[in-house]
Amino acid sequence: MVSGLQYAFNQNQRGRLQIDAYITLVEPGETKEEDVKNGVIATVEPIGRDEFVAAGQKGMKARHKFNVWGNEYNDEQEVEYNGRRLTIYRSYGPKDDGKIELYAGERAGNV
Repeated sequence: MVSGLQYAFNQNQRGRLQIDAYITLVEPGETKEEDVKNGVIATVEPIGRDEFVAAGQKGMKARHKFNVWGNEYNDEQEVEYNGRRLTIYRSYGPKDDGKIELYAGERAGNV
């Protein structure tokens, strides 16, 4: 596990804030001890209004969009970020740059 990792803030071409951060992709096991965890560096972007509405139609409350390298993502179902465990409800990619977009949130009743 990486400790003391600093966040790197920047803006993309559209001027939207992006944060490079250490996240943990999680494949849940039968118990917490059996969870398979994979720590990766991801670019974190805010969720847009359209995505927030689309997630709500699936019973989810969208929280973050994570961009990770395609070879680091193995169809994990959850992600740990900022001390919270979120459900990955949608993925997109890989894109031309080799990254996959992961959309994560919480069940609407659990927020």
